[in-house]
Amino acid sequence: MATLSNWDFFNRNVQSGMVEGRYINAAFTLLAAGPPRLAAAGVTGASTVQNNIAFPVGIIQNFNLGQNAQVMRLFEIGSERSYFVRGRTVGNLGLGRIMYHGPSLLRVLYAYLGSDTGNVQFEKLYENEYNKVLNTNEADNGKGNRYKSSPGSDNIWLNLASDVFSQPIGLMLLMRDSNNDTVGSFYFEHCHVVNHGFATDAGGTVISENAAITYDRMVPVDVSTVALVKDADSIVGSVIDGAAVGSAV
Repeated sequence: MATLSNWDFFNRNVQSGMVEGRYINAAFTLLAAGPPRLAAAGVTGASTVQNNIAFPVGIIQNFNLGQNAQVMRLFEIGSERSYFVRGRTVGNLGLGRIMYHGPSLLRVLYAYLGSDTGNVQFEKLYENEYNKVLNTNEADNGKGNRYKSSPGSDNIWLNLASDVFSQPIGLMLLMRDSNNDTVGSFYFEHCHVVNHGFATDAGGTVISENAAITYDRMVPVDVSTVALVKDADSIVGSVIDGAAVGSAV
């Protein structure tokens, strides 16, 4: 690690420990949709611990995360200096997707949810117990016809006004490097779709979808495969100044 005393910009990198060829890009990043809370996948409140927490969302073309923190600046009489008071933090997600074969964007985001009885029926996309644990399935909560307005057909959901979208979802972000080692993961809890777009044109060859999502909180998931990279000593299994550098597993 370079310091002010040994800064050598001709011969050394500013931060050591960055192994050549190991990087993170979109190909090694996975987005998956699941239940609104991580607690639903654990021993608290869940009947069983599921191996598959969430359902991978495919054909994603772009993903963005934005966060805003409210900060109030306070001045005082008699001074040019100021104080700061930090308020709430609000986060938003953006997804862009291409329509291909299979479930549309809104359909795949609600992969965990299923409806077995009533006027509006649809299947969950993967086997899970979350809809029962979270009391979102009318067959298990005794509320009768839970959903009144259909979001769409089996594969294509476009009706954002449907009461199905009153139910929250969760989104998991998993990031790995080019060596297939997990670098980090986050779970966005209690997500709601606040905007959905569906577009094509006469000269276009694809149909695109996009969604804006707001969430309650972002929970870091402890999947520590790659330790914190501070300097060359952080590389586990490495041979510094030798012939080989091992995988940081």
